[in-house]
Amino acid sequence: MKALFNPFRYIAGTKALVMGYLFIVASALMLYSGNLIQDSYIHIGIAKATFLEVLGAQTIWWVVPALLLYLCGLLLSKSKIRIIDILGTTAFAQIIVLMMIAPMLLPVVMNNMLESVAALQSGAILEPASLIPMMIYSIWSLICLVLFYIWNYNAFAVSCNVSGWKAIAAFIAVQVAVTIVGTVI
Repeated sequence: MKALFNPFRYIAGTKALVMGYLFIVASALMLYSGNLIQDSYIHIGIAKATFLEVLGAQTIWWVVPALLLYLCGLLLSKSKIRIIDILGTTAFAQIIVLMMIAPMLLPVVMNNMLESVAALQSGAILEPASLIPMMIYSIWSLICLVLFYIWNYNAFAVSCNVSGWKAIAAFIAVQVAVTIVGTVI
């Protein structure tokens, strides 16, 4: 159970970075194949973008928070921390994004989302049964989002050897800053 919530006691550094970047590339491929893009830190939208644009966005939404967490680690940690560890563990945590994207591309989910949006835009009333696939996906996404934050906090805490309220406050501050700035940009 510990490995489920904190795999970073078992994997870090270059190995985590390589595997994590493969998850980022796989996420970008999935998003690109569905004409989607991660257009802010925790939002995926419809877009006609090139694969390199989608990959660039995926990379930015990983590396910017990772570097900010590294800076927080430098300020908070009494240990010598390595940037490869924070980059690697936060990249590895991107597997959660991959798990969130994969069901979105299932035809039943994608078609349901597109039909629901079109119906709402035309003013039609949706049948409750037609919302079941979207409700199931929403619950799945919420579980993945919670796990994403848990994994990223643990990546930060383990890689920078920090804990306590200061570490939690720094992590939350980075998450809020990246979310707000990402939404504005």
